[in-house]
Amino acid sequence: MANKVKLNDSNSTRVPADDLQTQLSAIFRAVGTTDRHAEIAAKVLVAASVRGVDTHGVSNVVGYSKNAEDGVYTVPQQTTVISESETTALVSGGNGIGLVSAYEAMEMAIAKAEKHGLGMVSIKDGHHVGMVAYYASMALEHDMIGMSMTTAAPAVRPALGAKKMLGTNPIGFAAPAGEERDFFLDMATSTVASGKVGLARRIGVPIPAGWGVTTPDGGEITEPPDGENDEWALNPLGNTREQGSHKGYGLAVMVDILCGVLSGGGFSNQLDRGENMSWVMAIDIARFRDVDEFKSMMDDMIRELHATPTLPGADRVLVPGDPETDAMDDRLANGVPVENGQYAAIKARAAEVGVAVVI
Repeated sequence: MANKVKLNDSNSTRVPADDLQTQLSAIFRAVGTTDRHAEIAAKVLVAASVRGVDTHGVSNVVGYSKNAEDGVYTVPQQTTVISESETTALVSGGNGIGLVSAYEAMEMAIAKAEKHGLGMVSIKDGHHVGMVAYYASMALEHDMIGMSMTTAAPAVRPALGAKKMLGTNPIGFAAPAGEERDFFLDMATSTVASGKVGLARRIGVPIPAGWGVTTPDGGEITEPPDGENDEWALNPLGNTREQGSHKGYGLAVMVDILCGVLSGGGFSNQLDRGENMSWVMAIDIARFRDVDEFKSMMDDMIRELHATPTLPGADRVLVPGDPETDAMDDRLANGVPVENGQYAAIKARAAEVGVAVVI
């Protein structure tokens, strides 16, 4: 059932990635962003769609641009340093587009790591950052390890709880390999990202039992709920006590601490929908050991994982980053699938803000 909750050629339209970048950049510029920030915001959204993270991809330009136009987001925006040391910083996202403030915070973390071996930045006054692992992956081209995470308004119940108290609070982690694909982890601390429930509803398919429950009785949900409300909640990663729900719950609280409490911006249950506090880190591998030797050992580890014997019926053992890279190979060659309703919405939004429709 789970594999039905995805885009395919019957419910989506293929668009070249370069055309999506051009279209999204134009829309962002039209609602008041600077040229640089328009390019950044578009790049992050297109990268998510290219990697197959469709819920955090190009369709979000519609809501983000409306928020900018309506004053929910402040544009043009500025990422401002509140406090800083050689290796750390607390910044304000300036109530702007979250994609931009997270990107600029990671640029700052990388610059600190280049000088001092490590850089960490916590971001307050922020909004949705899209695919959180994008920012971790920015470290790869600098031969660094990257980590990123973000908190959000409640959508997930705590282990044994019957009420939404935590965001999906995703974690991203990236480490460079040599000849093998880079390690790329992008995961919610809930059983699933909330956007996948919305995607299932839009394309008219059920969701797997275990993704969410009704509240406060805990009944299983297979019919995708219509939007966010207090009548249902996502489950923490692990779902049940016997299957380790305390682990997903604990990770979600860890994200709340690093993103919300450390920044002072607020933890999940203090946030309004649309508010997000984030945290990013870059680690310079060369401060620990020779980079090529590190990458060679990464290759060995990845190859050994790929060579693991499979359970009956399984094709191969994957390493985090494999599904995203497989999607990238397909989508860069054959176009990025955009859900048909959202494809129409992007084109309508372009026309609405007065820019050429190029997709």
